[in-house]
Amino acid sequence: MPCTLPDGKRIYLADTPGFDDSLRTDSEILREVALWLNAAHKSHIKLTGIIYLHRIPDVRVGGAGVKNLRMFNKLCGEDGLKSVVLATTMWETMSKELGEKREAELQQSSILWKPMIEQGSRVFRHDAGRSSGLRIMQYLIDRKRPVTLDIQREMVDQKLQLGQTAAGVEVASEVEKAKQYYDKRLKDLQTQLAEALSKQDHDRKEEIEETKAEFESKISRGQDELRRMQADSEQLFEEMKQRYEKEMAEMTRSMHEKELAIQQSQMQLNALKDNHSHEMELQKIQLQLKWKDRYYKTMYGTIGCVVM
Repeated sequence: MPCTLPDGKRIYLADTPGFDDSLRTDSEILREVALWLNAAHKSHIKLTGIIYLHRIPDVRVGGAGVKNLRMFNKLCGEDGLKSVVLATTMWETMSKELGEKREAELQQSSILWKPMIEQGSRVFRHDAGRSSGLRIMQYLIDRKRPVTLDIQREMVDQKLQLGQTAAGVEVASEVEKAKQYYDKRLKDLQTQLAEALSKQDHDRKEEIEETKAEFESKISRGQDELRRMQADSEQLFEEMKQRYEKEMAEMTRSMHEKELAIQQSQMQLNALKDNHSHEMELQKIQLQLKWKDRYYKTMYGTIGCVVM
């Protein structure tokens, strides 16, 4: 997204998804982010900096938040963290005292921001709309220190597959943990299923089988994620290109179908208008006949037919 600063300088902002998306897996998000970063690196486009946004009202950073930070660290690498701004947002939703307390917790926790700050990351408050946003960007611009992230070096310079990068290994580790968890649960369910069968508890049997199928599906999806991460930079680009072409084809087809639907609706509307005009003409004739009938009855008495 292009952006023009008050001094006329033109910069570009790239918004990337975080690794706590409930609709997409970590591997899907990593693939998307890696593709953009790799394309920029190949085109000799250097990043000026990275802004990591955190909502200060969040009561605490749970497991998903910690994982998100861990993935972010692996993506950037130690050298990349020197060009990171840790920006807190939504200060207007709480008191300054409570916000400052949570900000201090983020900075002092060894599993949150403390290691990043020690590697050179800076903390800013995005608490004044446009002015605080400009202050953050100006800080990164003034540093005049272009940065290359670890995943760019790994995939473009070293020709590693996504799954071989530090961030990819982290994702694979999470998938393997999930697999071990579901494997254990499946063993427990198998025991419960045997008990239900012995007791002829058919309702419990169906419930267990549904849960078992769900766990097996999650394990299968995890293994599929790992297979899809066995792709290098060129394969990522080609896959994303095919996906883009498919989406464009579907969009074009959808637009064509909508155009046809609009045309059909217009034809139906025109038909209704024609039919309505026809009905109005019939009503007009009927009304004329009615008044003419009354006229003849009044003038000549009851007659058997009406002469036009």
